[in-house]
Amino acid sequence: MNKNLKIFALGGLCEIGKNCYIIEKENDIIIVDCGIKFINDPNFINLADGIIPDFSYLLKNKEKIKALFITHGHEDHVGAISFLLDAIPFIPIYGSKFSISLLKQKIKDKKEIKLNIFEDDSIITTNEFKIFFFRVTHSIPGSFGLMIETNKDKTRIILTGDFKFDWSEIGEKTDLFKLADWGKKGIDLLLSDSTNAEIEGSTPSESKVIKVLENIILEAEKRVIITSFSSNVYRLKKVIDIAKKSKRKIVLLGSSLLKMMKIINNASLWKIENSIFLKSSLIEKTPKNKLIIFCTGSQGEEKAVLSRLAHQIYPGWKIEKGDSVILTSSPIMDNDAKIRLINNKLFSSGVEIYENSKGFHENYKERVLLHSSGHACKSDLKLMLTLVNPKYFMPFHGDFRMLNNHSFLAEEIGIPNDRIFVFKNGEILEEEIEKNEKKFLKSKEKIIIEPKYIFEKKTIDNKNLQNCIEIKKKMSDSGILMVVFYNKFKENVIEKPYIFTHGFINMKKNENLINEWKKIIKDFMIKNNELNLLEKFIEEKILKKWEKKPLIKIIYNK
Repeated sequence: MNKNLKIFALGGLCEIGKNCYIIEKENDIIIVDCGIKFINDPNFINLADGIIPDFSYLLKNKEKIKALFITHGHEDHVGAISFLLDAIPFIPIYGSKFSISLLKQKIKDKKEIKLNIFEDDSIITTNEFKIFFFRVTHSIPGSFGLMIETNKDKTRIILTGDFKFDWSEIGEKTDLFKLADWGKKGIDLLLSDSTNAEIEGSTPSESKVIKVLENIILEAEKRVIITSFSSNVYRLKKVIDIAKKSKRKIVLLGSSLLKMMKIINNASLWKIENSIFLKSSLIEKTPKNKLIIFCTGSQGEEKAVLSRLAHQIYPGWKIEKGDSVILTSSPIMDNDAKIRLINNKLFSSGVEIYENSKGFHENYKERVLLHSSGHACKSDLKLMLTLVNPKYFMPFHGDFRMLNNHSFLAEEIGIPNDRIFVFKNGEILEEEIEKNEKKFLKSKEKIIIEPKYIFEKKTIDNKNLQNCIEIKKKMSDSGILMVVFYNKFKENVIEKPYIFTHGFINMKKNENLINEWKKIIKDFMIKNNELNLLEKFIEEKILKKWEKKPLIKIIYNK
């Protein structure tokens, strides 16, 4: 690659998740975010926990990497950082105080990593870049966007991070002054959040959600059970305020919520009044109209608290008729079916359920709004484009439809079509400067990116994962045949193996056949003494007449 300014993504374009964006010039590379993409494909269940960016390009150019900047602490922006540090240790990492507090929990085994906190007025300088920061409103504290300026040519790039506009008293405010000021000075390229680019209007204010929550809690006659994303600490803070007003105590259930309270405390986000909280052991001893239970499980997660409550298997207490369950989130990653299953269980227990955007609840004259997105909708996206007034535009953070719809919004406010770039991961936007005129063009070069899957904190490449899927499919279709040698070649004597099958043939009904197979296998091993040839022998000789061939697994005492 040549030495021009380049912008490309290792993740986050034409997909939801694993956001990772690269800015490169000369011998400097800066990384913005490094997230994970969660998997909801049934073919991958029990095979992979998520997908992370392919770090091959960064490994080849690791001496150029000057910093990793975190826009905020959500998993799709920070969930792959520990894997990046495994591959390339000692990358300087910068984030807000809250984001760094979250990250410390994720990489606490990497004590040598130095984490740096930036503020609103911080400026980080490398040989090629100056990096400035602006605060944005999002559903998690400590969210920022970046303005990156090249030292030599004064090319200015803004990356919004995840943002919305909300002028209520809840949460931090998007810094319009900085955006407008930079817009006047001239922004060459804007990369803007595209998550809600298909949704009309403006994103509803969080204050509307809190108002509905307060009404439900004040009117509830028994216990109130609330689920939310653990990272939405603004909502938790407001529920604490409502608890005080309604003279209720709060019980937090779920490890992620308890960890989040520690992070809130470590980041000095607000003063925590411990007197409002009760231990879970006191739930049964507390009057039902004096309790709010804030728990995990908003996405129907099988092992989360809400699921266990719905199935009446949570230890110590059970939900009952008259309790109110409030789901303060919307389904993500096609989780509708899992949430519907839990809701049916809850309904059968006689509880009152309040969900977001489910039409009119019988107790209310207007739609029950119980979740407000952390992302800007169409009107707000056009406001961002207008404030920044960029010469070139590249929508990011979204699937193809989101990116494409965002590009239409840019055209509506006057950015020419040939200055808008809807890219895929690995495609490179390159700056060329001729006679002091700056142009951004699609490069002929492209970064080759292969899927990298995570299972039990280990990386699996696409080839190995596909092999696992094929094995899983074969077991599903034809079962498994296990040949077990407990005492392989003990004192030069080969014993008959044990044979187990599952999903293939009935062992009790085919006892004679299995005994025959044991003898055939023993004779083969005496003659050949080669375990690596045994699987092929079983396939070609023993299972030759069988239409469906099971997965063969040979186990032996090494």
